[in-house]
Amino acid sequence: MSDSGMLSSALGELRTLMKAAQRVAALAIVDVGVAVPQAKHVCDFALGALQLQTSNGDEFTAYRPSKRPSALLICCHPSQGSSLCKTLAQTWGEELRLAGVECTYVNLCSKEFEGACSLSSEAELRAALGSKANSAPEEVRRLQQLVEEHRFLIFVHPIFWFEVPSQLKGFLESVLSSGFAFRKLPSCWTLNRAVGFLERVPVVPSFLRRYSAYGMLRDKCVYITRTQGGPEAGLGIFGHGATSLESSLQFCGARILAVDVLAEVDDIKPEDFDKVVLPRVRRKIASRCLSISKAAADTYSARMLLRREDSGDDTRSET
Repeated sequence: MSDSGMLSSALGELRTLMKAAQRVAALAIVDVGVAVPQAKHVCDFALGALQLQTSNGDEFTAYRPSKRPSALLICCHPSQGSSLCKTLAQTWGEELRLAGVECTYVNLCSKEFEGACSLSSEAELRAALGSKANSAPEEVRRLQQLVEEHRFLIFVHPIFWFEVPSQLKGFLESVLSSGFAFRKLPSCWTLNRAVGFLERVPVVPSFLRRYSAYGMLRDKCVYITRTQGGPEAGLGIFGHGATSLESSLQFCGARILAVDVLAEVDDIKPEDFDKVVLPRVRRKIASRCLSISKAAADTYSARMLLRREDSGDDTRSET
């Protein structure tokens, strides 16, 4: 390669690194704004100062803020009859209502969504890759609206062959599409080699999971309840630290707050389910719902405060 070619390549690498650094800075600013709502105006100013643009020059969306501090409860079990997962999802719904949290229920295995979450055509593949978002099936667009609307995402599913059921995998592939749930960060040889080295450094992988892609679902809080026939350690024994559900949601910027596993269900005696297991699980779910209720109340209070500040209402109570 000539000297001019090497210089051009080096400058290209430098520009890509600077663009990637801008994106990571934007992600960090968004995270601060989500964690400290009172700093929203400062964070908005900082994001504007970065002057970010998409590759085609369109307006840059920093992230997709949830419209309501409510819960989206997603159940996925292929059985058309009763199942343990459906019982657990029902328990989640009951405890959310008792905690005063608004909840929307979705059964991915119902006839309503049958075949909707799959990449069975060229158009659906292109929609998932972000090239033609409008070509996504109506059911997929509806699920995307629900994901965007609710702040708390709750998943209930069984483990099949170390993974989530195919219907839930299809949800990840179709609904969490490029352009909706994430964007890829700019990539170059230097950056890829650096990431390959840093992933071996203790603690750094947790940082990389948070900032290795431009996740758009950064204010989402995720709770997972799953069942499996064997011991809880079964996934780890065969090298599965997590399912694609956890990895995909983290890739998209969401925070996994709890993964509760009901393991060894094949060995539980039927009479123990109602007397021992389900009451114990209900207490755990009730505890999660109280945490969600508190977070929802805090979010609502922060939004009301920001609205008063934006409207110029500086009324103080007098004693």
